[in-house]
Amino acid sequence: MIISIDGLGVNGKSTLAKMISKEMRFKNFNTGAIYRCIALEIMNQNLDMNNIEDVIKKIDKIKIDFIDDKTFLNNKDVSKEIRTEKVSFYSTKWATIVEIKELVRKIQRNFIKENHTVMEGRDIGTRIVPEADIKFYLYSDFETRVERLWKTNQALDINEVRKNLRIRDDLDINGGNFVKPQNAIAIDTTNRNIDEIFEFMICKIKERNK
Repeated sequence: MIISIDGLGVNGKSTLAKMISKEMRFKNFNTGAIYRCIALEIMNQNLDMNNIEDVIKKIDKIKIDFIDDKTFLNNKDVSKEIRTEKVSFYSTKWATIVEIKELVRKIQRNFIKENHTVMEGRDIGTRIVPEADIKFYLYSDFETRVERLWKTNQALDINEVRKNLRIRDDLDINGGNFVKPQNAIAIDTTNRNIDEIFEFMICKIKERNK
């Protein structure tokens, strides 16, 4: 069974995917984490993004895995490293590059061939797994998302957080990373807590799985 969760950033996709995969005993494939791992590897190796062919050659064989809610890059736990504001910004920016998109999609498709999967991201239910058994689309008010992101690191200037999130949204939407599945179950997360959304989604999944 394949479950897809689409939507822009800071809508609870990653948290809910983890909760659902644990409940259903499915593998959780975090698409955003793949882009973040790629961005981290590019930054760590100080690769020249003006030579994308060389970049792809050097990152094509990187190993990315998800174990017990942690993300591993080349067998190293990078769960915290990939969540910095810098990695978030560049992962979104570089995700617009065709060659990087194709690398990520290859990783995604290989993964779902072998596992019951909960997969989340920005173009999952349309481009990656249009055959998903059930699709969800999460969305919320922009300022709500700004506040959520700021609360993860209140040392940051909230206006800077707002500016960076706006840039990330524009890159996702105008760069073609974000596509809303027409047949997905849409959920407004603005005024609903994670547990409420989780219970609703699990109910729909179990109905579909009968």
